[in-house]
Amino acid sequence: MTVIESALHVLLATGPAVVDARYRAEEPYGITFGFPGADWVIGRDLLAEALRDGRAGIGDVRVTARGDLITVGLSSPGGCGWVVFRRDDLAELVARTFDTVRPGTESDALDWSAAAEVIPEVTF
Repeated sequence: MTVIESALHVLLATGPAVVDARYRAEEPYGITFGFPGADWVIGRDLLAEALRDGRAGIGDVRVTARGDLITVGLSSPGGCGWVVFRRDDLAELVARTFDTVRPGTESDALDWSAAAEVIPEVTF
């Protein structure tokens, strides 16, 4: 199992903080961020798109890149908030995940046997 872990300095509404970021090759589409009180899984392609194009996302997760900063807006039925990352920190993390599982090869990294356990057998 390949795991990338990183502690990132961020700015929250409550002030500066450090959040843990975790990427597992076996779950190749998302990066898990451990925010105070909740973990959020954010799509690595969404983050990469914002790094490249300046903006990405609709709905619960919206990412905006401006200069040296990346702002991630998060919303759920329980509330909403935002977090500001240093652009270089997030870019390095996303690049490391792409080195681990190349874009376009994510399905090769998935453990399909686990899906077989939750999908009922169908007979025709």
